[in-house]
Amino acid sequence: MAKAAERVERVMVVARKDWRDSVNGKFLLFQFSDKEGPLKGVLWQPTEEIDRQIQVNDVVRIKGEMKAYQGSYEMHVASIVKLNEKEYDAAQFVPVAAEETLDLYNEVFGVVSTVANEHLRKLLENIFTDEEFKHSFMRSPAARVWHHSFIGGLAQHVRDMALLALRAAEVYPEIDRDLLVTGVLVHDLGKVQELEVSNRIDYSDSGRLIGHIVLGVELLDGRIREIDGFPADLALKLKHMVLSHHGSLEHGSPVVPMTIEAILLHYIDNLDAQARGTLQVLDKDTSRFGNWTEYVKLLDRFIYRGDDSRGETPLEGSDA
Repeated sequence: MAKAAERVERVMVVARKDWRDSVNGKFLLFQFSDKEGPLKGVLWQPTEEIDRQIQVNDVVRIKGEMKAYQGSYEMHVASIVKLNEKEYDAAQFVPVAAEETLDLYNEVFGVVSTVANEHLRKLLENIFTDEEFKHSFMRSPAARVWHHSFIGGLAQHVRDMALLALRAAEVYPEIDRDLLVTGVLVHDLGKVQELEVSNRIDYSDSGRLIGHIVLGVELLDGRIREIDGFPADLALKLKHMVLSHHGSLEHGSPVVPMTIEAILLHYIDNLDAQARGTLQVLDKDTSRFGNWTEYVKLLDRFIYRGDDSRGETPLEGSDA
């Protein structure tokens, strides 16, 4: 991990480029990204040629010096050169799940076999045995920049949520266990259409214009219509879970959760998203700021990581 005053050379994707004003004149403010995450870059006194040549989503080789600024690091760019496709490997920019994506998929499908309701099990089998869907599902991230923002992230997110749902069903035996599990497995179906993976994770046109919640309900409704005799009330409850899983109107759900299974789905989804997002911050932000991570804007806080000796120093007055 780079430190202040260290000179660095990296190949990264231009995620953002903006002109800014300062007392010394105009400068270009960049946000670069790669597997390690985002990096802020500042280019003082840029030329018009650089402005024309370097565009958002270009892959570039940057050289410069790292500087500490407002609790984080930024690069003062000395040189920036656009690369062509033969000069880099696109896979280096998008992180991949630590677990094998096929293993994650098999674990998800293993949960399908535990669903006793024949209509829900048939629906899940039809979805998860579709080879085109399987390929997209295993490759898809669950988000662009926060939790599970890596190839295989959606499969990991759904697998971990399923484990939480199975435990919740044991704690709350009054709920419809099969409906909760099915809701977990299908709640983010639209992510396979919403997000695209190339040398970066970004939104598709349909992802921006429609969003994964509506895309997911459309996909789910089409699959339900393929099954003769699927109970209308069961379909209504399941589609409600997908539509409401963000929990509130201001967070993108067109309706709020209004069944116990929908309420549990929302909290299980949020629990896994925030826990994994925080773990990703801790994993990539290795002790740059001592016992704390850099400021995490999405959580509106710093995260305390402790130090390497935590748990080894006895409390004052201890006999240890």
